Amino acid sequence: MSKRMFLFDVDGTLTLPRQRILPETEEFLVNTLKPIVKVALVGGSDLVKIAEQMGGTEVVNKFDYVFAENGLVAYKGGKQIGKTSIVDHLGEDHVQEFINFTLLYLSQLKLPLKRGTFIEFRNGMINVSPIGRSCNQEERNAFAEYDKKTWNKAEVC
Repeated sequence: MSKRMFLFDVDGTLTLPRQRILPETEEFLVNTLKPIVKVALVGGSDLVKIAEQMGGTEVVNKFDYVFAENGLVAYKGGKQIGKTSIVDHLGEDHVQEFINFTLLYLSQLKLPLKRGTFIEFRNGMINVSPIGRSCNQEERNAFAEYDKKTWNKAEVC
């Protein structure tokens, strides 16, 4: 086998956002590419979400490497080989300060819809969703269109 490794982003590259991988794409990665090079998956999501998109929990065994949560949780050959957390770097006080500021800011926004789980803590990041991660795909798509036209992320900073 080659010493080369091909790394693929999951969400938005191998799959449509939050959708499952197409069978022909998975077939190509596993049966055509993997026999000749190492294949690694990279994603900002946690392993549970990556597994949902990549066809199940066997994802860590199906690919040579899986780097979840922006690479802060790493798997090789089905075994976890590393893990670190944003809290280790920033400290609990700073994380809480950010979360409190963000929740206050989001609570004052008037948006077309809000659903729930506005902040999702991950080892590698704090995921903020103004409409909430609990929205369905149709609501997510509608907000994406609204976001393109009206949302000014610079105002938050």
